[in-house]
Amino acid sequence: MTYYDIIIIGAGISGLSLAHYCAKEGLKTLVIEKSKRVGGTLHSHCFEDIDFWVEMGAHTCYNSYRNLIQIMEDCTTISRLVKREKVPFKMLVDGHIRSILSQLNFLELMISIPNIFSLKKQGQSVRSYYSKVIGNKNFQRVLSPAFNAVISQDASNFPADMLFKKRNRRKDIIKKFTLTNGIQSITDSISSQKTIEIIIGKEVLSIEHNSGIFKAVTDSDIYKSDSLAVAVPASVASKLLRNSFPQTAESLAAISVKSVESVGVAVKKDITASIPPVAGIIPLSDSFYSIVSRDTVKHDKYRGFTFHFKPGILNNDAKLKQIAKVLGIKTAQIEHMAAKENFVPSLKVGHDALVSKIEQSISASPLLLTGNYFDGMAIEDCVTRSLREFLRLKKLLASHGG
Repeated sequence: MTYYDIIIIGAGISGLSLAHYCAKEGLKTLVIEKSKRVGGTLHSHCFEDIDFWVEMGAHTCYNSYRNLIQIMEDCTTISRLVKREKVPFKMLVDGHIRSILSQLNFLELMISIPNIFSLKKQGQSVRSYYSKVIGNKNFQRVLSPAFNAVISQDASNFPADMLFKKRNRRKDIIKKFTLTNGIQSITDSISSQKTIEIIIGKEVLSIEHNSGIFKAVTDSDIYKSDSLAVAVPASVASKLLRNSFPQTAESLAAISVKSVESVGVAVKKDITASIPPVAGIIPLSDSFYSIVSRDTVKHDKYRGFTFHFKPGILNNDAKLKQIAKVLGIKTAQIEHMAAKENFVPSLKVGHDALVSKIEQSISASPLLLTGNYFDGMAIEDCVTRSLREFLRLKKLLASHGG
């Protein structure tokens, strides 16, 4: 049986960025992933017969993602950056595409906007903060659907200070970018490193920790290590840790996780002329949170649209009909389609106290936790959390002469 310095459960950007840091340090690293692909929400689905990809989850990187960019430089993917075309986001109002500005009440905005200079985001929900900044009616009609689109859930009670963080930019890098084959290229490049061993299509059923040794148990194998990281949704992490780390598991169980039913389609450009070039479309109210467009990366023959549906409302046929209706085409004209279920944390005001409790419970332990439920849901938030956990492990190993 092979023994590892660290086992990482989960091969999304959180798990793989942590694997990168550990392997770079010389640690013998194993990543175990339940699904048959790596990347998690970094999922650029390619319709191979037409050589066209759509983003099924995350879709944009920024030059303020300094930790992510450093990993891309390490993996030599930085040369494959593609600048995103400047196309706007629009709103879907009563079946019509409208500009976001056209939906704002400017009188209410002018009365409310001075509040931005006195209000603090800390301790405020998205609703309590932004309704005061742009006005309650503007929030309900415009910003509420927009924030719902950003995090693919009802954003009303989400902590306001966990969205749109200010970060220092790398001015030598394109401000907004993707990669030639989509954002999944980032996780593909990390996982292809020879210093990282990856097992896909295998679910870890339980975690044991006895006499300083971790065991990751699957249906057919047991993997052993000195340290172990869990990089999966909080609800899954809680179940894995409930026997060996009950206090941590209890805290993780308090974090709600929502599902998003994403459907990506590729359609010929000439049949979607009624839809102007867009980065995305935000519905005022509908069965989906948002539509993410591939118009940001031009293609001669095709356009791509990913609909992020609210869970449990429409079956597959109904989703296709809804997609066709919005795009102004027939369902038979949707020749290429892909579906994926994504999972996102549903955080509330006061989440920082819960995070502190979780961190305190593992502070002296070689158990690492990383994911999109610590610092925020942005790609950089996930990578930054992984870096911080790696540095904690490094310090812990040094103190024990490791």
